[in-house]
Amino acid sequence: MRIYILTLLIVILSPIALSADLPECYHTYDEISTMLFDLEQQYPNIAKVHVIGYSQEEELPIYAMQISADVEGSWERPALLFVGQVHAEEVLGVEITLSNIEQILVQHNQLPYVQWLNQLDSWWIPTLNPEGHQVVTSNLDTSYRKNKRDNDGNGLFDFSPLVGYDIDGVDINRNFDFNWCHGDTLMQPGGTEVYDYYRGPAPMSESEIQAIKQLADEKKFIYSICWHSSRSGNFSEKAYYSFNWKDVRPSPDFAFAQSIAQGVASQIMTESGVPYEYYPNASRRGAFHDWMYKEYGAFQLLIEVGTRNLQPDEALMQDTVQRATNGVWWMMNRALLYSSAVPSSSLLTGHITDAVTGEPLEAEIIIPQRHAPWFTPRTSFAETGRYYKAIPMGNYTVQARKKGYWDAVQENVNVSNGSWTMLSLSMQPKAQAHLSGEVRSNGELIPARIIIHDLEPDTLFVDGEYIYQGYEGIYEIEIHAEGYYPYLGTIELQGGFQRICFDLTPVTTLFSEDWEEGDSAWDIQGPWVLQDELSGSGSAITDSWGGSGHYAQNCDVSITTLNQIELPADSNPLLYFDSHLYTEWIYDPVTVEVSQDGSEWTEVFRKSGRYDWWQKEYVDLSAFAGANIYLRFRLQDDSIAEELTDPGWTLDNINIVIGSSTATDTEDQVNEAILPAALYPNFPNPFNPQTTIKYALASPSAAKIEIFNLKGQLVRCYDPGIQTAGDHLFVWEGRDDNGKAVSSGVYFYRLTAGQYQRSRKMILMK
Repeated sequence: MRIYILTLLIVILSPIALSADLPECYHTYDEISTMLFDLEQQYPNIAKVHVIGYSQEEELPIYAMQISADVEGSWERPALLFVGQVHAEEVLGVEITLSNIEQILVQHNQLPYVQWLNQLDSWWIPTLNPEGHQVVTSNLDTSYRKNKRDNDGNGLFDFSPLVGYDIDGVDINRNFDFNWCHGDTLMQPGGTEVYDYYRGPAPMSESEIQAIKQLADEKKFIYSICWHSSRSGNFSEKAYYSFNWKDVRPSPDFAFAQSIAQGVASQIMTESGVPYEYYPNASRRGAFHDWMYKEYGAFQLLIEVGTRNLQPDEALMQDTVQRATNGVWWMMNRALLYSSAVPSSSLLTGHITDAVTGEPLEAEIIIPQRHAPWFTPRTSFAETGRYYKAIPMGNYTVQARKKGYWDAVQENVNVSNGSWTMLSLSMQPKAQAHLSGEVRSNGELIPARIIIHDLEPDTLFVDGEYIYQGYEGIYEIEIHAEGYYPYLGTIELQGGFQRICFDLTPVTTLFSEDWEEGDSAWDIQGPWVLQDELSGSGSAITDSWGGSGHYAQNCDVSITTLNQIELPADSNPLLYFDSHLYTEWIYDPVTVEVSQDGSEWTEVFRKSGRYDWWQKEYVDLSAFAGANIYLRFRLQDDSIAEELTDPGWTLDNINIVIGSSTATDTEDQVNEAILPAALYPNFPNPFNPQTTIKYALASPSAAKIEIFNLKGQLVRCYDPGIQTAGDHLFVWEGRDDNGKAVSSGVYFYRLTAGQYQRSRKMILMK
């Protein structure tokens, strides 16, 4: 390792002094590991050490201690998470967490510890950042904050004893995939801590964050504390909850989250003897506690323990640990079925099961009064169907939904204040539906993309023939084939077999813009620029490129066609375009507007939120058939701070077309009318080193994929035997049956399923 040497000028100008050695009272990583395994050995029935992942650069194990009367399962207990350290220099939380673990285990036969063991599943992570922790405890740099990612790729650990000049490392509390885009870049302009808050190269890029996500996906925590300490002292001795961004964007659970923070903070005394203060998180920075709320509905508190003195001597450290522990015990009691130590134990729980089989289901649980469109689905446990929803007393509607099932809805659910409220729901399965058919034009099969909008949309890339295994119900469907008029509508799937054929006519294009010739055909209002970073090929236009990469506060920006577009009478003009969208939900809409005179505008499309992947949007313009129109794409922001803006809107491949498309539902259920199998185009093609061959079976059948070279010689045979109805795939890695790599060239692959045979061509390029 080497120390990164700063210029004398930086040293002279920096107002931040060199850091002192860490007091010896703080545990090292090796001491943490030894303590955890020793405690597991002493209390094997109630304590278990887990390796939940490894650190980013040095691959140090990240240890978590599980404490529960059932450490082998605990699916029937609400789970709590306590994280001692995220930022390396903030060592007080490590000591709090270790002390809590030991105290619970030593006194496990006493109240309330025995209640916590029997009713809760608690998880304790002394450090989520072991390699950064080692930098501090070894006195290499006691002001170090991050992990040790090698940002400059030189194979060395580049750091400085000055605060804020550590080139390597990522602030893992800025790396979560919720508002990650607002975190600092590698050398954020302004300030002296030029590297210390680096958000990382991509959201969820750090292995430490991936480890906690894997654990949280499994445990679905309801309450949590993550300990921090305030380097500046400006945030010291405070508890932060999720969230009220810039004091104007509260979360749907704002009042309840505040009550949890108030309860915990009221139990922790400051060094001067008054309770900790509590505040909502006001900034959007990719932080752990906001992500936990969005992802799981977990109420995690970020508690800034101690003062600006981040690493006090042993006496003050021990005193701080004891004072902070009172807040931990309050949260543990809040999660119990009943506790007189807290004002409320309100919590909604129960089981979600299959109404026919009684088997447990992993289903999304929605409480409409406290729901937001940006929530990640909060689900019950697959193993037991049990769900836990921390919620205040009140009257609610509860909805369970899952693909393949009819929604289960219970209204007027009265959640009590004194103890848990039990509500179990059984879900009626939908009948399986088998749909097959063709996408064609003038009787010829054509390649197309089919999207069926179930709870989780199903996408098929077909070469004319298709098979779809779904469930009964009414679904929106879109079919797009390049050069043909899209089909947009609904289909009603019924149990059993159906055959629907879609006929698309070639389009007549009235207007087209792919930006390859520039933007001279448009009136540009705002900082719209052409770029190719998002488009993948060619140019696209965006409203927020360069600078911060976000649109401006309170902007109203647009692009408008300079010339009118003539829409023929008695036609069905359709606008479609590729959209890559990331704006603040609700407040910052993007719209498409139409005008016949350039002054009065009619809105025909509106959307907001995070859809930061390319997707086609369709807008029916048939109401304007026979008119000459201007087209305007517009983004408007409504905010009091730049932090409430987002990356914005990027557009490509804008088209207005006319044509027609129809669907023919064949009710004849004669077996010959049902497609028995379908072989889809491989992807990618051309490929190197591997490609995926997808196919579908209408009913259980023996299926076989054979691959031939141009001479007709068989080079690879995939013969899995009898397979279930539905979609299947085979990944070919460019090798023959003996495992030998084959040469570049053209190959043919053939599906045989019963009497069905179909062949396609692919190209291996090395």
